[in-house]
Amino acid sequence: MKKITLLFILTIACSQLGVFADSSYSVQPYPTPPGIVCEVTGVDYSEDGTLYICTRRGDVWAQKNGDWKRFAYGLHEPMGLLAGPSFAIVSQRPELTRLVDEDEDGTADRYETICDQIAMEANFHQYNYGLVKGKIAGNLYGILSCSGLSKPDGSPASANGFSPIPYRMWSYQITPSGEFRPWSSGLRTANGIGKSPQGELFAADNQGDWVATSMLHHLEEGDFHGHPAALRWDQDFPYPKDPESAPIGLLEKMRKPPAVHFPHGELANSPGSPVWDTTDGKFGPFAGQMFIGDIVHPRIMRVALEKVNGQYQGACFSFYHAEGLKAGICRLAFSSAGELIIGRAGEGNWGRGLPGSGLQKIAYSGTPPFEIHRIELQSGGFLFHFTQPINQSIKLDPEKFGVQSYHYPYGPNYGSPKTDIRRIIPANIEHTANGNAIRMIVPNLQKRKVYQFNLPQIQDVAGGTLRNSIAFYTLNELVKN
Repeated sequence: MKKITLLFILTIACSQLGVFADSSYSVQPYPTPPGIVCEVTGVDYSEDGTLYICTRRGDVWAQKNGDWKRFAYGLHEPMGLLAGPSFAIVSQRPELTRLVDEDEDGTADRYETICDQIAMEANFHQYNYGLVKGKIAGNLYGILSCSGLSKPDGSPASANGFSPIPYRMWSYQITPSGEFRPWSSGLRTANGIGKSPQGELFAADNQGDWVATSMLHHLEEGDFHGHPAALRWDQDFPYPKDPESAPIGLLEKMRKPPAVHFPHGELANSPGSPVWDTTDGKFGPFAGQMFIGDIVHPRIMRVALEKVNGQYQGACFSFYHAEGLKAGICRLAFSSAGELIIGRAGEGNWGRGLPGSGLQKIAYSGTPPFEIHRIELQSGGFLFHFTQPINQSIKLDPEKFGVQSYHYPYGPNYGSPKTDIRRIIPANIEHTANGNAIRMIVPNLQKRKVYQFNLPQIQDVAGGTLRNSIAFYTLNELVKN
């Protein structure tokens, strides 16, 4: 009875402190600048460990040695930030701006235009998402969202994608000389951009017209990601005046398939920008993997990519979806201590950006979680790698594994349900010799499918079950025999 009472008291105390935990990770509050509506749209650390944030309402704040100070103000809805020694670069609606603290008193003295070749007009949805550095020193990359499509009767714009001015719905490059260069097209409204440890660019587009479900794209120069409205600004496209009237077969042939689909409602409704775990184990066993938050759901997702026939594809999982984590997750960053810093924002009827609630963090306890680490496509099936050795005495009965495949159709509709849903009974499932993987033989694997797996019966050697048992693998390319 005393143990139960003590546990109850500790639970209440942690709740009052705003700390919620499982055995491996805990969500904790992060102090925000006092007295402001802290809608965080950019998060980054400078080389000296100063935390910089920008807010949708036009401020940049810096926290050094625990103290907040307003670094800059008066910006036009900045949606991304890069921090440097005594300066920050922000992507605001009309331009990219370098904010310089010349006298090093903690406040920017000079607002310097890097590039103002970004077209904009009066529309609620004209975001300038960013911002990452390129492989070549001085190059910067961001994304211009669609505009809301204004209705003929003058009523408020809808959320359907429209590209009224160049280069809406494109990712872009800014060269060291400040030149704007369109990079890839067809992104409806990819809220943010991320760079992998290998220097490659990725962005997560939001479900909507021509986007059946939210999805992760690999951005290479010249790519078309699927929304034809952007092709209005492609001089080589044969239907420039009305690109959405182009034959669907032509668009499908041009389209680079997404690396990962995030099933709508189950994982994401409106994902933010991706970050990679580069903490060298300070955040657990996920080095090199990707983490993405969601504006609508209080959820952090994890992505484990692989390359097959030169194209990215792979698995996504729920990473953290528990009491204490709040919705509106827009930007993420890892601290030098290995904590995942969460920047939250909201707008209009989403209403996620509340006073004093714009920052949280997730900390690793040091207790390794039992998770599906990654899924490796093989000829005829999949190899599931786990973070801990699994109990090999448990019989792996294919009938008890929840496996299904489905498809997301490509077309102009606003979102789409799963189609061609098929339950699959694996032909065989077996343990591997190293003890921390299983091999699943799946007959008739098909390209352009999502394979969903539920593995609740898998246990570690101590009898523990998986922290997250459901996985989704986007299969674009098959392994060549």
